[in-house]
Amino acid sequence: MALYEITLLLLVSCVLLGTNVASASTCEQSGPCTCRMSDGAGEIDLSALASSDSVLPAFQNVNSTGDDYVYSYNPCQPFTQGTCKGVSACQYVPKLKTYFPLGTQDSAKFIQEGQDLTLRYIAGQGSSKRETKVKLVCDAGETTFIAEGQDPNVINLYHFTLKSPCACPGGCSKPSNATCRQVGPCSCNMTDGSGTVDLHRVGRKDGPAFRDIMSPNEVADLYSYNPCYPFSLGSCRDAAACVSTQTHGVHMENSLGSQDKAAFFNTGSNLYIVYGTDRNDSKGLTSLVQLVCDRHRESFEAQGPNPQEKGQYLFTLRSPCACPGMCETPVTTPPAHTTAPPTPVTVPHPSPNTTQPAHAACVQYGTCACMFKNGSYIDLTSLEQTSGEPLFKDHPLSSPRRDDGFYYSFNPCAPFTEGKCEDVAVCKKNSLAGSEVSLGKQDSSTFATANENGPVAIAYASENRMSIVSLRCTEEKRDRLIVLGADPKVPNTYEFILESPQCCLHKGGATAVRGSLMWIVCALTFLLVNGWR
Repeated sequence: MALYEITLLLLVSCVLLGTNVASASTCEQSGPCTCRMSDGAGEIDLSALASSDSVLPAFQNVNSTGDDYVYSYNPCQPFTQGTCKGVSACQYVPKLKTYFPLGTQDSAKFIQEGQDLTLRYIAGQGSSKRETKVKLVCDAGETTFIAEGQDPNVINLYHFTLKSPCACPGGCSKPSNATCRQVGPCSCNMTDGSGTVDLHRVGRKDGPAFRDIMSPNEVADLYSYNPCYPFSLGSCRDAAACVSTQTHGVHMENSLGSQDKAAFFNTGSNLYIVYGTDRNDSKGLTSLVQLVCDRHRESFEAQGPNPQEKGQYLFTLRSPCACPGMCETPVTTPPAHTTAPPTPVTVPHPSPNTTQPAHAACVQYGTCACMFKNGSYIDLTSLEQTSGEPLFKDHPLSSPRRDDGFYYSFNPCAPFTEGKCEDVAVCKKNSLAGSEVSLGKQDSSTFATANENGPVAIAYASENRMSIVSLRCTEEKRDRLIVLGADPKVPNTYEFILESPQCCLHKGGATAVRGSLMWIVCALTFLLVNGWR
């Protein structure tokens, strides 16, 4: 076979394969303006957009973007306008002062054209036949109607576009009595047979899927969330959700519920997961996550504390995986006569290097190490950058905080110089003008704890400014600086979070810390001796 023929055959195969993939999911018509997705994503229902007034369509006298005519359209219910009697779509020609019917309600038919879902209408027969295609676009924003008008290449064919949440599966569905019966810590089966809601693809095993999310109602608190798999951030251990709260200038993490306490429940047509807490947890903080089916995007929103329920925090997860049948993974369904309890999750115990300090503040050794009375210690010496350049240079504010026009640099343990910032630990630079301001000298470092059990932060001072760097233990093998910027409640105070394995507590007592310091002293002595030679 010639190369040309082989190439042509491959191209045809790709086109056919692409067509099959594109048309794999269709919308099976269930009414004049409703259809149900074949993949179980839900029902598209336009009835909420329809006007019940027979002479007042939902979209009336809309100027075309492609011709000089005016169009009206009403889904679901017929209307009458001029000589357009009992129609779904009508065209008005201003120069002739004439109306033309473009489709009747009883002709409505959902058709799939490639990736596009279209609602087609027909009016008349033979040479007077007119056809209208309304392209349905799923859009979570406001409903908009666009009249492109007459097709320039096909006689008596007209095009409209309807963008609306009602064009999304389940976007405007009528309330359903269906509930979701739990089959695992992050999955449940819909009782109406529409499929399984399964969040396994959203959850991550190496940390929270959504990290340090700020609530629009708060400034100081940051929220992290991970469905299905427990995670740890600082003092928040083996949790489903965490909040990082500023207390006395130090960021302290608290658990907002655990994975093995997850439970699905319905309120009307809304689906939620509530994460409970262990009885031994004195704070007893919980999370309530609303699941919103969104086939096109994934996002996590933090509303913050529930004003009606003390100790409960509210969140919203939008995801295709919140749609029944979209992200199913194999699960073991319990017997029909039993109520399915949450599947137990094996929660790993904290590793030895993250044992919480016991009943003591962290006594400082040098500029970047401190020890608790129980012998556990934190030592950042291995992060020391002695080249004169900071370990973290010119970082803007971390997402989701808005850019404030400045860059921030930080170097633990060793001083650095950047422009007018001389021998500092923290520096702020104007991103446009380039002028620098010291936010803390290296030799002013002071270890602080929010209480006698931690967590730990380092404070740096410089004239009338101060920086507070909260230390957050992470098992990930990387170092990360989260720039929170100016504290809105305390003037001239700037906040940062340093994430590193070196921020974890180590066991070994005073000998280990003093040993590290001893090596530093020995190295300095060696350099001095060689320098004198």
